[in-house]
Formats: sequence, C-alpha cells, structure tokens
Amino acid sequence: MGERNSEYRYDILQQRWVIIASERGKRPQEFAAIRENPESHFCPFCPGNEDKTPPEIAAIREHGSRLNGPGWQVRVVPNKFPALRVEGMPERDAEGIYDHLNGVGAHEVVIETPNHKAPLSRRDIDDIALMLRIYRDRLNDLMRDMRLKYVLIFKNWGMAAGASLTHPHSQIIATAVTPQTVALELEACRQHHQVKERCLICDIIKQEIASRERLVSIDDRFVAFCPYASRFPFEVMIAPRFHHHDYSRTTDQDLRGLASVLRDVLARYREALDDPPFNYILRTSPNVNVHPRRAHYWESIEFDFHWHIELFPRLTRIAGFEWGSGFYINPTPPEDAAKYLRSIAT
Repeated sequence: MGERNSEYRYDILQQRWVIIASERGKRPQEFAAIRENPESHFCPFCPGNEDKTPPEIAAIREHGSRLNGPGWQVRVVPNKFPALRVEGMPERDAEGIYDHLNGVGAHEVVIETPNHKAPLSRRDIDDIALMLRIYRDRLNDLMRDMRLKYVLIFKNWGMAAGASLTHPHSQIIATAVTPQTVALELEACRQHHQVKERCLICDIIKQEIASRERLVSIDDRFVAFCPYASRFPFEVMIAPRFHHHDYSRTTDQDLRGLASVLRDVLARYREALDDPPFNYILRTSPNVNVHPRRAHYWESIEFDFHWHIELFPRLTRIAGFEWGSGFYINPTPPEDAAKYLRSIAT
C-alpha cells in the first residue's frame, strides 16, 4: 500500500468533507478483530419456531407448505419491537417552535434463509437472489401506502454492527418523512442533472470504470468500487452500470447479477478482514406517489437518481471529533482498500 499525505476529500453525493488520514496508514491486518459475544441456544428465526415471531407478512415457500410453518426459503415478519407502527395517520403538530408527527410507518424483518449458519458470503447465488427478490416485493407493496414517503432496506451483520440475533436477517423501515441522508443525495443528484443533464451516479460510475483505481468487482451489469471520499475503511458502493432509479423495478435477471456481485464483495471482506461485522444500506428512489403537489420535481427522479447499495465493514469507531465536527476520519485510502480487495481470490 503506497504512502500518501492525509487530505480532505469532498463527498459529492452527501455534500460533506471526509478526512482520509493516510498518515495513520492502517492496513487490513492492523484492524483489531471485533469479537462477538456467544449467542443463546434458542433462535426464534429458525424453522420450527415460526410461532415465536409475529405472523408472516410475506414468504417464499416450498409448494404445499403451511403458512407460518416450516418449508420457507425467505420469510418476512413484523418486527416484534418496532421503531414505528402501521396504525394511524402521520398528523403534523407543534409544541411551540418544535414540530412532531405520530410515529407512523412500518418495521419488518426479512429472515433471509432457514439456515442459521449461512452468512451471505457463503450462500448460493440463487438463495441470495430470493432475498433480493423479496426486498423488491416488499418495496413495491409498501410504496402503495400513501402515508409512507421512504422505504429503507438495510442489514446489520454482527453485534458490533447492531445485530441482536445471529440468524441471517435484514430489516425494512418505512417512514412518513424522507430521511435526511436520502434527501441530501436526491438534492445533489437533482442539482447535477439540472446543470449537466446527466445522472450524477452514472458519471461517478463512468469515471470509476475508466480509472479502475478504486474498482473492486465488475461484470456486464454491476460495478462495485470504493468511493472516492469513503467514510469508512473498505467501504464499497455497488450499483447497476446502466441508469436505473428504482430498485422496485429490477428484473429477476438483474437481481441474480446483483446477488453475484454482493456475494463477491462480502467474500473478499471475509478473506481480507477476517469476516468482519458489516452494514449495508439500499438507496432507492422515494415514494413519488405521495407528492402530487410537486409532481414536476418527482417526475425528474427517474432521470436524476440511480439506486445503489452502500456497504461498509465495522472496523473503526465514531468518536468525539466525528460527532462534534460531522467529519468522518478514514485511515485507509480507498485506492489502497480497493487494490487489496481486488487481490483476494474468491
């Protein structure tokens, strides 16, 4: 890994500065492994324990298997301890200068596989594609709810990444307001398209493929690369190579291609970083159906935005400087991270 001076880099999607602290020079083997606490013997997500979760919302099942019983391949249930609840209306009110809404939304758990010990990095492509398909199906269903403005799909793997259970699962939270990080990306993409009449993320992808310096994995449909202003060591973005704004419109063929690239990146994490805890976040377009008064703006989302996955291992901790300044400090330049990940045989 080459020597570089520390520098500020501007994240054009989130419109913020990141410090690439190259002089700290952390290499993969220098990140201390985060050890997980031993898990309990009982798992409510394993087959045979379906009655220990709320009734399923959706599932991909073997033909003839019973609802809320074994025989499923992927299963979606309401979160037992939801951050938001489906009931009610998001009525805005005020307490003096402060605004608040009722806590309306949806909070679901995607139980990705019946196999308790099947991390994504070791799972069959077809199994991962089923998980990605149910993401798409749930997104389509939740977008029909006119109370919901955004649907966030994410995965926490490992206790250090926020997972409370070991069994492979993801979460879906639909909100009655557009999250700030999403709004910032949407605005950055809109401004770029207004000036250049091109998609910002398409331009980023084109440059990353041309330079190849930060590429991790690529095929005819998808590309994975370490962002120029990576917030975290070994952060990776995965995106379709050709413009596509809405994950809910992906084809089964696209999902299988995405499954292959996602597994490839996670397999590289496993070998390079000793199977670290990680998070990924799916960024897709907001629910355009709930903004009829701003139709002219939301119609442009099809041209402005480009769905993608942000993926990062949990190798560093956010501390006082980060919270106080809003800067992220990344001790591993993305060029070095990508070069190392590319060198891993998967």
